[in-house]
Amino acid sequence: MKRINWSLSALALMVCGTVASAGPNVTITKNCPGLRYLGRDATFDITITNTGDAAANNVVVTDMVPGGINFVGADNGGKREGQRIVWRVGTLDAGKSMTLKSTFLCNTIGSFQNEAKVTYCAEAMAQCSIDVKGIPAILLECVDDPDPIEVNGNVTYTIIVTNQGSAVGTNIVINCTLPAEEDHVSSTGPTQVNASGKSISFAPLATLAPKAKATYKVTVKGVGEGDVRFKVEMKSDQMDTPVMETESTHIYQ
Repeated sequence: MKRINWSLSALALMVCGTVASAGPNVTITKNCPGLRYLGRDATFDITITNTGDAAANNVVVTDMVPGGINFVGADNGGKREGQRIVWRVGTLDAGKSMTLKSTFLCNTIGSFQNEAKVTYCAEAMAQCSIDVKGIPAILLECVDDPDPIEVNGNVTYTIIVTNQGSAVGTNIVINCTLPAEEDHVSSTGPTQVNASGKSISFAPLATLAPKAKATYKVTVKGVGEGDVRFKVEMKSDQMDTPVMETESTHIYQ
């Protein structure tokens, strides 16, 4: 959690105090989640505390709505007024605290700062910041056509890579492994291909934008009978472990 706290200065004593009492002294803290991913909700907490020895009256808390983040709702009667969320707390007794929550939808990638303020007969402010990031979600699919095939017939495997996420995928690598019953004929794709024996590898695809697709095709010849498995492996900068996919093809005499 990222937190920057500002406490009320001696202004409260000068403005709110009396000869017999030091008066109210309201402090405010604000907490934001440090990170959220695009499309997720984030809840911000504001805590006000009266550390003085008298009640604070006409307490109002305001929370600014950051540009690029949509307001969803607030508890304890908080209402949106323009670009602010406003809580009309009323009286906060000496020694008492109150926590107020506001929820936002993170619909823009970036870094956002949020400022809250408490006013009564003086005021105090607190700030916090949140980073909103996207994430790639890359889907691997492989289909064969035709299936089945005769020995000495050809089959083409179409490999489709789709970025279903909200951020760019980088350095996507496709590697294929042929079963013993198949020989490589030809391959095409968005990057250079290298075929060696039963292995076919494509050079890294530098970027794949959100919602974009990349298509690879590998054509092989059936050289033996069997219910065989064509294997595809996908790696990228954003993956801790490779994604594996197999496609079965029946080869008959």
